[in-house]
Amino acid sequence: MDRDRLKQVHQTELSESRLNEEFVLWLRTKGPSWLLMALIAVGVYMGLLRWKQHKRAYVEQGWTAFLEARLPGSFEDVAERYADIPGLPLQAKRQAADTLLRAVQAGRALGADPTLTDLPLTLTDEQRLEYLDRADRLFREVLEADDQSLAMTLHAVSALNGRAVVAESRGDLEPARSLYEQAAQRAEPYYPKLAQRALARAARVGDYAQTVSLPTREQLPDQPEPESLDPVVIEEVLRDLLPTVEVGGG
Repeated sequence: MDRDRLKQVHQTELSESRLNEEFVLWLRTKGPSWLLMALIAVGVYMGLLRWKQHKRAYVEQGWTAFLEARLPGSFEDVAERYADIPGLPLQAKRQAADTLLRAVQAGRALGADPTLTDLPLTLTDEQRLEYLDRADRLFREVLEADDQSLAMTLHAVSALNGRAVVAESRGDLEPARSLYEQAAQRAEPYYPKLAQRALARAARVGDYAQTVSLPTREQLPDQPEPESLDPVVIEEVLRDLLPTVEVGGG
């Protein structure tokens, strides 16, 4: 029994020794390669996390710059600087064009400070044409990116409506009507309500085409001379009915 027990112990020790030697041999031959692969995997994982954090911060920075922009030039800078953020360049260009149109509608120069009386506040004819040209260019750039997808529908419809407004402001009524109809056609598959609104605007294009001019003072008709007012005469039979007012102090 003792010999058998000793033999089993000896065989166990030999097996463990063989395993240790094989493990040491594996560490010497293949261990560094596996360790290097593990380190590379950890490095790739950490790099991916770092890249995602940087990307998230970059996107937040771009939209923050968009929210802080006020003038068309600032919006155009955002569109150029963050051109790789999905949706941001198109939104920035649309906002720049809308700001230009609002300035034309209000007749006020962009950046004009009402507290500074030495600077002109009213939009000149040259500025008006310049603003309309810039707005039309920005809307066209938005339309150039239209791939007829659902994601681009709102951008495209807004740009087509914007170009129609520019055409109306220039007095080009037929191009304006055509652009409104194109906006309706683009919106119909996804946004029927927007299509109906665009068609309604197309139908009313000529409603405000008439130029309104106020008459001059010379063109106004002569006012009649004011009639003289006769004094009020109270009939004698009514005097007794009037209240008596006592004048004087007592």
